[in-house]
Amino acid sequence: MKVAVIGTGNVGTQFSRIFGVKPISSRTLEGLPSEADLYIIAVSDAVVKEVAEKLPETNGIVVHTTGSVPIDALKSVRCKGYGVMYPFQTISKKRPLPPEKIPLLLEASDIGTLSLIKSVANEAGFSNIEIADSNKRHRVHLTGTFACNFTNAMIAAAQKILNESGISSSIIQPLVEETVEKLKSLPAKDAQTGPAARKDFSTINSHLDLLNELKMTKEADIYKVVSDYIMNK
Repeated sequence: MKVAVIGTGNVGTQFSRIFGVKPISSRTLEGLPSEADLYIIAVSDAVVKEVAEKLPETNGIVVHTTGSVPIDALKSVRCKGYGVMYPFQTISKKRPLPPEKIPLLLEASDIGTLSLIKSVANEAGFSNIEIADSNKRHRVHLTGTFACNFTNAMIAAAQKILNESGISSSIIQPLVEETVEKLKSLPAKDAQTGPAARKDFSTINSHLDLLNELKMTKEADIYKVVSDYIMNK
């Protein structure tokens, strides 16, 4: 099947590599084939509907790739069928990932379209595929924000403290890796360690004093909220 990927951001670049095509600018649609079998709209959530409405009438299938945008955003597109191919993974332009490392959540306007999308995904090498409607996909997207985006932001805060202290930020790499490794055998609630888990108020207060000394007041606020969450779960 002939695939066209619309979008040159992180997801668009990654999908273009996987499907072996050149990404198409979502602003100009320059180079958009008129007879593709599958059009993949890989743009930010806010502009999915806007880009979709610019597409010409087609006998192909049109999908978007976002977690929080409902499938109905494509309802007005003049096409054979429409759906969603949501990659549940942290994706960056400069870090190619094989498709088997990218869980894929699918939804479609009808059974036939769903079957075709799934077939294309399988042929491209995606092996971890789930069928999920817009409500379920939105919930999965939320979990990704907690598990990945927030976690990464916390690691960035840790790196900032290390850098300002003249210590290589690589020192936390084994710690982060073991944190993730433990999740293969333990639920996260059972793997929790640290001063908040043991209600060590002396250490918590000393950490807060140090954050204020470093003029990291926002990080101190986060520390308080997360510590309180851990202690009161």
